Amino acid sequence: MTRLDAPTPNAEIAVPAAPNAPAPRRNLGPLISVGVVAALLALWWAVTTGTGAVKQLYFPSPESLWTAIETLNTQLLTDAGATLGRVLASWVGGSALGVAVGLAMARTRWLMYALNPIIEAVRPVPPVALIPFVILWFGIGDTGKLFLGALACFMVMVVNTTVAVGNVPPVYLQAARSLGASRGHVYRSVVLPAIVPEILSGFRIGSALAFAVIVAAEFLGADAGIGRLIMQASRTLNTPVVLLGTICIAVMAVALDLVISRISAYVTRWAAQ
Repeated sequence: MTRLDAPTPNAEIAVPAAPNAPAPRRNLGPLISVGVVAALLALWWAVTTGTGAVKQLYFPSPESLWTAIETLNTQLLTDAGATLGRVLASWVGGSALGVAVGLAMARTRWLMYALNPIIEAVRPVPPVALIPFVILWFGIGDTGKLFLGALACFMVMVVNTTVAVGNVPPVYLQAARSLGASRGHVYRSVVLPAIVPEILSGFRIGSALAFAVIVAAEFLGADAGIGRLIMQASRTLNTPVVLLGTICIAVMAVALDLVISRISAYVTRWAAQ
């Protein structure tokens, strides 16, 4: 009779791999993004400098863009810094006020009835349509530009906040109340954490809108800013500077959005678990 030896506790048991198990795939997303950008840059050079299919007046070449950068020198940095400062100030102020008002409206029914008609009436109006009034009220200084940018961000965030509070599952609120939590405690410990992801998404929308409104306001008058730079260049058909200003806006907007996205991912890392 053959004796079967019992396996030792530390023995390693080899588990055969499934014959049809898919091999781990490498994330090709970043490579695809870099490839698309490189292809667009190559196409840009080909249709402007390489073949001359597109005239420089209609779309500048990379060489003319570099010449514009060398010509502007530190002025470009000054204008970009002025625009970015206005965007950040209006975005932070308008977004904070919008979140505060949205939370108050969602919690107090009479305040919702009082403010909601006004907000819904003003929200579809483009902020740039108010520029003539803003010039009369504040002049052509920074105050009017900050007001317009903050107004745009406020409208986005107040609606985003009220909708986010309304989307909180009622079962969460009922569970907290069943455990004896007061209304204020439920709001602080359940509602506020639940709406954080949607609030942070609204910040991204507001930042992009702030760039659009601030640059449009700078078109009508500013001592410094990308909008002023683009407007002055367009009057003389200096298309390389116009394109350079547009690229600067895109780069700053993407950089700010990336920062907000990284902060959002860190703050809401619990949501992915």
